[in-house]
Amino acid sequence: MFRQSKIIVACALLFFSSFTVKAGRLEKAFEALTIHDYFTAKASFYKVLKRDSAAAAYGLSVIYSRNNNPFYQLDSALLYAKISVSTYLKCTSEKKKIKYKKFGLDSLSVLGHREAVNSQCFDLAIRLNTVEAYTSFLVKNKGAKEIQQAIINRNRLAYTLAKKINTSEEYLRFMQDYPQAVQFDEVGARYQKRQYEEYTEDEQLKSYLKFMNELPDNFYVAQALKKVYQITTIDKTIVAYENFIHTYPNNPFVPRAWRDIYNKSTQVRTSKNIKNFLTTYPNYPFKEELEEDYRFSNMLFYPIKVNDKWGFVNDALQEVIPPTYTSVSNFYEGAATATLKGKMGFINKKNVKLIAFEYDEVEPFLNGISVVGNQDKYGIINRSGETIVPLIYDLIGETSNKYIAIELDGKYGFIDHKGDLKVGLEYETVGNFKNGIAYVKKDGLFGIIDTNLFYIVKPKYEWIDNLNNNFIRIREGGLYGAINECGDYVITPSYEQLSEIENGFVMAVGKENYTFLRPTGEVVSELSFPFAEGVIDWGLFDEQGIARIVVKGKIGLIDTTGKRVVPALFEDVGFVSSEMIAIKRNGKWGYCDTDIQLKIPYNFTAADRFVGAYAIVKKEKRYGVIDKKGSYLIEPIYEELSWFKDQVLLVKEQGLFGVIKLDKTVVLPIEYQKIEITENQKLLRLHSRKSFEYQPIETLFCDE
Repeated sequence: MFRQSKIIVACALLFFSSFTVKAGRLEKAFEALTIHDYFTAKASFYKVLKRDSAAAAYGLSVIYSRNNNPFYQLDSALLYAKISVSTYLKCTSEKKKIKYKKFGLDSLSVLGHREAVNSQCFDLAIRLNTVEAYTSFLVKNKGAKEIQQAIINRNRLAYTLAKKINTSEEYLRFMQDYPQAVQFDEVGARYQKRQYEEYTEDEQLKSYLKFMNELPDNFYVAQALKKVYQITTIDKTIVAYENFIHTYPNNPFVPRAWRDIYNKSTQVRTSKNIKNFLTTYPNYPFKEELEEDYRFSNMLFYPIKVNDKWGFVNDALQEVIPPTYTSVSNFYEGAATATLKGKMGFINKKNVKLIAFEYDEVEPFLNGISVVGNQDKYGIINRSGETIVPLIYDLIGETSNKYIAIELDGKYGFIDHKGDLKVGLEYETVGNFKNGIAYVKKDGLFGIIDTNLFYIVKPKYEWIDNLNNNFIRIREGGLYGAINECGDYVITPSYEQLSEIENGFVMAVGKENYTFLRPTGEVVSELSFPFAEGVIDWGLFDEQGIARIVVKGKIGLIDTTGKRVVPALFEDVGFVSSEMIAIKRNGKWGYCDTDIQLKIPYNFTAADRFVGAYAIVKKEKRYGVIDKKGSYLIEPIYEELSWFKDQVLLVKEQGLFGVIKLDKTVVLPIEYQKIEITENQKLLRLHSRKSFEYQPIETLFCDE
């Protein structure tokens, strides 16, 4: 390539040297151009410009297009290139064209030079990279091969600038100036959006109404309609929704407002609440949905599992929700939690998604609200899916109270149902409100606050029990006592141990003795005994008013008056039932009557209380059932036995469960992993190794 270029240059020099003998002005101009004598060439070309326009203009354009001389000027190069092309193609005679060939000029070279100048102009526009530069190129260089690329570049730059300025006026100007731009539609969309944003920048209701009135065809009118709904119902009250429906009857969110009224009125979705709603709102437009909800509210659904997927059946054990979920809960307040693709949400009994599947954890609805969590952060939503409390807390307590306990970064406080922090995160731990009070811990000590968030008792206790009743156990100075809900002492802190109230009595344990107290703190003097190890675990009164005592290592029974029901003669004593008492001697159990007369010999390794006329006993490592004579109704052949219902027993053998009657009739074969009764006591849930099934209880025991 280098050699070829040298040959071309040599030929050109030889060509132009052949004219030196008979050189005219044009010839002298080209000769000067050849040897880069631009001053002479320029002057000579201008002198012959009128006579030899095509050739002289060509020469001048060449001079102005070269950047190795002081005359470099692309606008002039372009001007003379245009003159050269125009005059050569339109005004130059064939005779002159023959003459010009001596200088290497023909239509191809003239047009080629024009293209070269166009390219130089385009390169300059690229270097400048402005809308003005590309626009100038497009105006001055019509017909250039770079025209389309220049348009593309210009439009792209203009679009970038319009986005940077980002006003509706600027976007409108772009559309007017560049109607054929590929960005036209996108700019149009931005134009409408900015119109909407500029009208409603203050986010006031009047601005949205003005926008819709003045620009009814704008795409964002739909957004404005939604904002009108949101603004007018911002407090999310039933009254606000009613006012919206009345004021804006043509707004497309009116149906939603009606449904929001329904959801607010029936957060707890019961048939009674649905019926009351219809009475209050007889014009509710979706009565068919209401009737369906009413019908479903009275239906009981039960979870089923098929091929590791969960669904539901009804009372008739018909499938009502196909098994498509990874997990489900029971239905509470008309909604069940469900897991789909690793995320949890809520469905209703029509298998309609109530709350999107977007949470890692959800709790069943309680009074129309649910605690939900994502990435170990928790918040609260309502049945409408609205976030009441944002998901920012590490722990959220019971939501049924006026104030809700929360934890954040190891500190505890309380929020209200709007999510507002009512007690700052100043505690080491807090309890849920019970009966209008809650415990709090600060500086290592416990106190109690009320629902006004004032202290009933400032933190002073080393430990505090639950607050479920008016007898609250506390520890102070290393000793146990009890206070009431007002913080007054019921029992002064003076005991080593103190039990909860159990069947009307409280056991108070000292260092050497233990005694029974009334819940008021009154000491029952006749119920005071020497301390025995572990007495607080085994020595409390049962529902029959009977308690164990130990005397010189032997166990007996007393009643609430202190009377010895069974003298302390035995290694152990069961409780009185059906005038029979289980007693233990020499490591074996038998039964005596209330006169302490042995009725059934010491034949058993364990003996339960009598239920009616029968008791479950253990012989070696197996269980059976005896009557009051000690005769076996069921031989001790089972791993476990327990009462299922009257005359019916739950049995376990080789790790599996079944159900039999006292007459040994098999109700359910011993082949289930677990047997449960459903919450409504209507069905049995029978678990096999990989799934479970239901059976109606009344069908199983229909002959009773």
